Amino acid sequence: MSKRIAPMSSTAGVSTRTVSADPGLLSNEELLARTGRRRTLEELIAKEKLNRLISTRDRASAFARKAKKKVRWFIEHAQIKISYDDFMMAATIFVLFGDDVRILCFPPTADSAFAFFVSLSFILFALELVLTFWAKSDFSNGIFKVKGYAFSFFFWLDMLAVLSMVPDVPWIASGLGIQGSLMDSLGTRAGKAGKIGAKSSRVIRMARLVRLVKLYKVTSQRSREKQKLTDLKKLVESGHFSHDEIQDYLEKSNAQKQSKVGAELSDIITRRVIVVVLLMLCIVPLLTYSSPIDDELDATIFLSDINVEAGLDCDYLGRSVDNFRSFMDQLGGDGSLDQPFLVALDVSPPRCEDSIPINFANEEIIAATRDEALRTISTDPVTVDGLAYSVAATFNLDPYMKQQSIASIYLMLFVIFMLIVLSTQFTGDAQRLVLAPIENMMAIVNMVAEDPLEDFDFKSMPMTGDYETHVVQLAIEKITALLRIGFGVAGAEIISSNMAVEGGGSACLNPMIPGKRVYALFGFCDILSFDLCTEKLEDEIMTFVNSIARIVHDEVVRWGGTCNKNLGNAFLMVWRIGDENTLAEYRGVGRRNSERSITSDDGSTQEHRKPTRQGDIDLRRIPGLDILSDKALVGFLKVIIEVNRDTQLLAYRDDERLSTPGSDGGFLLRMGFGLHAGWAIEGAVGSLQKVDATYLSPHVNMAARMEAATRQFGVSILLTRNFFKLLSESAQAHCRKIDVVTVKGSNVPMPIYTYDTFQNQVFPQLRAPKYSNLSLQEVLTRQADNYDLSTWMSDPDLLQLRCLATPEFLKLFDKGLNNYLGGHWEEARTILEKADQMMASNDIGGDGPSRAILKYMKANDWVCPSSWSGHRPLTSK
Repeated sequence: MSKRIAPMSSTAGVSTRTVSADPGLLSNEELLARTGRRRTLEELIAKEKLNRLISTRDRASAFARKAKKKVRWFIEHAQIKISYDDFMMAATIFVLFGDDVRILCFPPTADSAFAFFVSLSFILFALELVLTFWAKSDFSNGIFKVKGYAFSFFFWLDMLAVLSMVPDVPWIASGLGIQGSLMDSLGTRAGKAGKIGAKSSRVIRMARLVRLVKLYKVTSQRSREKQKLTDLKKLVESGHFSHDEIQDYLEKSNAQKQSKVGAELSDIITRRVIVVVLLMLCIVPLLTYSSPIDDELDATIFLSDINVEAGLDCDYLGRSVDNFRSFMDQLGGDGSLDQPFLVALDVSPPRCEDSIPINFANEEIIAATRDEALRTISTDPVTVDGLAYSVAATFNLDPYMKQQSIASIYLMLFVIFMLIVLSTQFTGDAQRLVLAPIENMMAIVNMVAEDPLEDFDFKSMPMTGDYETHVVQLAIEKITALLRIGFGVAGAEIISSNMAVEGGGSACLNPMIPGKRVYALFGFCDILSFDLCTEKLEDEIMTFVNSIARIVHDEVVRWGGTCNKNLGNAFLMVWRIGDENTLAEYRGVGRRNSERSITSDDGSTQEHRKPTRQGDIDLRRIPGLDILSDKALVGFLKVIIEVNRDTQLLAYRDDERLSTPGSDGGFLLRMGFGLHAGWAIEGAVGSLQKVDATYLSPHVNMAARMEAATRQFGVSILLTRNFFKLLSESAQAHCRKIDVVTVKGSNVPMPIYTYDTFQNQVFPQLRAPKYSNLSLQEVLTRQADNYDLSTWMSDPDLLQLRCLATPEFLKLFDKGLNNYLGGHWEEARTILEKADQMMASNDIGGDGPSRAILKYMKANDWVCPSSWSGHRPLTSK
């Protein structure tokens, strides 16, 4: 029993086994191989195939139903939109090719339909012409001064295109008595005139081609707009721009018009091309010679047939040959030709020569005619009864070849003429609109590069009207002017080297050029009480400073100088003399000696010359430098005068914002000035981020020290000994020596000078001469250009400015100064106090230099130091 139970236990285990529900674990072959399941599986597979077939049919049926629904909606609801340009484009294409398509592709029954569409196109074109004439023309100035489309070049072209359709419109052609089209009516006429008429009719119909210009413009514009919209759509999809930004861009781009240069050049080229094409179409057929002889071959073949038919009938053959020769004489010309057309005839086989002359040959004409002008037509032999029948006729084409050569010469001359005219016209337009402005721009750049400091008159250069090239040219002029203003004299080399386009010009920007040693007169001026003005005037300070700068710049430039630096409250002015290479011929054995003042026992000052380094420039040897130095001094003096005369600056005297507590009067604008002569390194200071073209040297600093010392000495202007000795004798006579000092960094004594000024007075307003056509500025500039030494004694402004410096005062001050320098301070004190009292009506209530010396002596308890050597250190910078 136990052995029987064990297998049942195993069978029970098999019956409880879990089978996978996934049929994919077994292949179809494995499933079919299983006994008892084959039929069931075959039914399942067949059923699956049927389901797949039904599914495919359902999908196809669904697609058909969907497509049918869409087609039904299109038929019932869809609207086809066509623009005006598209409609007129279709009409233009029909007019150009419709008649030829009608003949090639349609039966005669379709002619009436084509005639209808031709009439419709004619009406549309005529209506378009009238509407465009009215809408795109400006009649505000009268019919004879109309602007726009009316009576323009394209108006007449459109008119010609419309009129060319008149013969093809049946109801108009019949009303005008034109039978059929113009080409047909002209082309059916006999003879040469008919052929020329046919050519002319084709030329007239070619006038419709001008409408292709409109097609091209419309198509190209749409293509550009479509490409633009595609690109913008990609930008929106990529997230770079929003729809609003794209809309703003489209509005701006639609508002932008084509450049005037591009529009003008495009219009000119279009007109030129249209005129040339029409001229070529009209004239070339007329100049192309076509020989009227085109029937000689048919006549010769006909004579050959008669030759065979006549056989031995000499009478019939003779009459036929006579008719052939007569026909050829008529065919060859109307009597205007001096040579016969038929020059030889050979009828084979030879016969009837005794009774009737049939064959002939004009040997004289044949010998005198070139071979290419002889045309021989021979027929193929025909054998009848053993005889070979043929005809050979020789024709003289020399007269027609000559006419063809003449026509060819005329045609060649016409083509050459058109090429020359077209080349000249196109080159002239490009030269006038594009090349000439570019050449002018290059000329401007070259002129500025060669001489950056010259104030060129660019207005005399040819301009190009209101075109964009004119705007660019003006921009270049302004840029060069801004460069000249911004860099000044010191930056001339920077401008020249960077703007040079020929020779050694570099394509890279390099403002950091090496400096070079130059000689110049340096002037430094400063606005006193500037901190007060800045604090009180606040945002108006720029107007205040620029009003002063206008006067400083105008006067200094008028008197031969230039402005190098604008520092807000101060200005560095330069009267450039030249660089070392330019002034090499004035190089002395030794540089101009520095002076050292030595006081003698009698109180007089002697000058001891100390030689300096070899090979420096002696400025006193330079011709005309005394005049330049005088003008530099006059320029600063004129600034002092104009500051006290300008109505805009005088208004600040009553400005309560600038009034100080305890002051009797209003605000008085005062400036300090310093002048010195020497060398400096001219060049660029800074980096590629910011560059200033300026001058660096101790001599520039000396001019600044002199200006600063004006406050200590109570004067408006101070001059160094270097500058003073360059002045003319007349200018020196009007300057006053006020002290001998040493400056920081130098132990060499240096006399300093001033020009006395009395500013607290009214200077009369200037005006141009009554009967002069010059402006006031032009008059003042002419006076500066015509400066001479008499100016110091004749100029009313200079005389008024120095009115307090009387000879008595100058003599007294000079005596007090000599005692001071000689160490006799007691005598100097007494004299200088009297001199101070003589200038009591001055701007500061006394004489500034006298007070400065008295103050110095008082600081030493009025006792001259034992180490006194006739000079003192300058305490201010």
